[in-house]
Amino acid sequence: MRRVGKPLAIVATLALVVLPAAWIGGCAIAPPPAAAPEARFPEHYAYSIAALGWPGAHRAFQVGHGSVVSTGEAALEWRLDPAAGPVTVSPVAFERDGVPVAHWTMEASGMRLAFEAAAAPMKALGDTGLVASVRVTAVAAGPGPAGVAFDLRLRSTPEGPHVLPWDAPERAGAIEAWSGHSAIRNGCVVAVVDPAAVIAAGGPTPGHPARTEGAGPGALAAHCSAHLAPGERRSWDFVLPLYPTALTGGELARGAGHERVTAAARRYWRSVLARAATLASPDSTVNAAWRAAIVTLVTCQELTEGGWAPIGSPFQYRDIWLRDGARAVRALALAGLHDFARGDALTLAQYELPTGALLSQTGQLDGTGQALWAFEQACAYADDRALAAGLLPTARRALGWIERQRRATVALAGRWPGLLPYADPRDAELVRAELVGNDAWAIAGCDAVASLAQRAGDRALAARAFAEAADYRLCFAAALVRTRSADVPPSWSGGGRDWGNLSAGYPTRALPLRDPRLVALARRVLAPAGRPGLSSYGPADSLHTYNGVDLALGEMLAGRPEFARAWRDSLFAHSSSTLGQAEIVNRRDGGFGANLPPHATAAAVLVDLLRSMVIADPGDTLEIALGGEARWWQGTTLANAPTRFGSTAVRLGGLTAGRLRVRLSPLSAPLRVRVPDGLRAVAVRSRGARITEPCWVEAPPRTTEVEFDVVRIAGATR
Repeated sequence: MRRVGKPLAIVATLALVVLPAAWIGGCAIAPPPAAAPEARFPEHYAYSIAALGWPGAHRAFQVGHGSVVSTGEAALEWRLDPAAGPVTVSPVAFERDGVPVAHWTMEASGMRLAFEAAAAPMKALGDTGLVASVRVTAVAAGPGPAGVAFDLRLRSTPEGPHVLPWDAPERAGAIEAWSGHSAIRNGCVVAVVDPAAVIAAGGPTPGHPARTEGAGPGALAAHCSAHLAPGERRSWDFVLPLYPTALTGGELARGAGHERVTAAARRYWRSVLARAATLASPDSTVNAAWRAAIVTLVTCQELTEGGWAPIGSPFQYRDIWLRDGARAVRALALAGLHDFARGDALTLAQYELPTGALLSQTGQLDGTGQALWAFEQACAYADDRALAAGLLPTARRALGWIERQRRATVALAGRWPGLLPYADPRDAELVRAELVGNDAWAIAGCDAVASLAQRAGDRALAARAFAEAADYRLCFAAALVRTRSADVPPSWSGGGRDWGNLSAGYPTRALPLRDPRLVALARRVLAPAGRPGLSSYGPADSLHTYNGVDLALGEMLAGRPEFARAWRDSLFAHSSSTLGQAEIVNRRDGGFGANLPPHATAAAVLVDLLRSMVIADPGDTLEIALGGEARWWQGTTLANAPTRFGSTAVRLGGLTAGRLRVRLSPLSAPLRVRVPDGLRAVAVRSRGARITEPCWVEAPPRTTEVEFDVVRIAGATR
């Protein structure tokens, strides 16, 4: 759906993001952290693929499909002898605490190989160099001795879906050879195999190299075997640099010992997850998906001349779109990772044109509003007044652009006065027209400028932006009446695919969340056959993993959480075994073409939705437990969670049958607690709290506990 381009030039180094102790092959490090158990989830895609990356790196390692690890231009593939019987390769799994150390198995006729793969920076490989280490462990599981044997092949690219990296050199005519246990391509090391591996007889050597072509199977192969007693284990280690390196195989192997690489990965990713907001609920899939989404968002952080930049995915979308980057900024801010959110916001500001518009792609006029909204998100959840002041000149110029465009459409006396002009986004909406989403996001942008100006102390600009937003909403509502549409169309003239129009309620607030058109739009898009879930994009079988989430979130914020829960559950039912999401997945066969998972925007909106199910702050009130699920009251905690009123920790719990309690850190905002679906509040136990509706309990600012009694509604199901 998007054009793929090269990322911005990277001049900073990984030293900015990795503590020296986390670098391998350099100074001494602390005792290695222990591995966490694997988190095994179903693989819902036709191909099991995961990413091993690092913030600031130019590429990521692709793990899978099958028993393969690839840089995009060099791949190691392990094979069991098919003569031993059918070979089964498990889906990829990450570790239960969210750390992206990959695990999978291969089995055939009593032979079982367990794989563990991790990636981390290696100082000797340069500013953006990562190294992957793969340990293969054979176990004799039977009552008697067992023989284990497997082959290793070096390929240019893996079979199945893969992406050629943006910075990969021309592959045709590569010269490959063995030098001891190092695989050499065009004079550089691309892999190192275990010293116990036997180089394939007749394989190319430095004196007799082989010339391979592009994605062919490659000519380099090795063989590993062992005879194991019952219960005995045998391991082999393999090393793959992210880029071909001038280091010798010995230097690479010594610097990238498997324990060092796995320890560096576990230490870094645990530190990231420890300082982020933590979600713990009775649903283990929800908890793991929260951590997986944060890992994806951090993996999709590039380094640019201006600092951090949010890219679309670790593989094919290593570029910046304001449409996606704005979502990443909000999610990182909600997760408490302000350094990334702040850096991303500053990078998005670099997309301002001399006119004041903010565009990352030709014709995508929604970028101005989205960037302004992202600026406000980054500032609000850390109360970063300095950032607001720094972004205010950009915001002022952008507001001026919006004002001039609106005045021009009024002066032209066209059909849609007071709105933005037509555009051709060449993506998503697939129409050249005046797009509803452009105006919805521009309204959000005006609101954002007002908020930024208030935070920075510019009252005049805040008043000007508030007035512009109010007038803009009137024009937006009047235009909707003229469309005669029962809901909210993609374009004012009625053509195009649903995209920006789906954001007209949440998050842009161009329309009130309870507007009947939004209710109708949610039912048309999220439940076309009466069963809510993921929305389709184009053909009915093409499910989109984030396009309809704004409708689901808007419904939940309006007090109707059914669509949000259905969207979440449908997303989990169409996720990978590491809980990453492809952008579009085929409903029938789980295919995703060349659009590999994970996608950063799917991760971002999942963070937004799960957080909003526990706490939300759309206005001047903190709203709690909007997800409406009784099971989450069995002990759900969201800790270290930024809000617009400060950071807090919230816990939902049931004391006894028929009594519920919320505990949280005190904030300056009043509270509004939603009673779970199927129940109604009948008595309040906390001083100052009161029942305002059967499904709502309110409490004043600085409240730390809300306790209330509930009864089941007659006829309600659990």
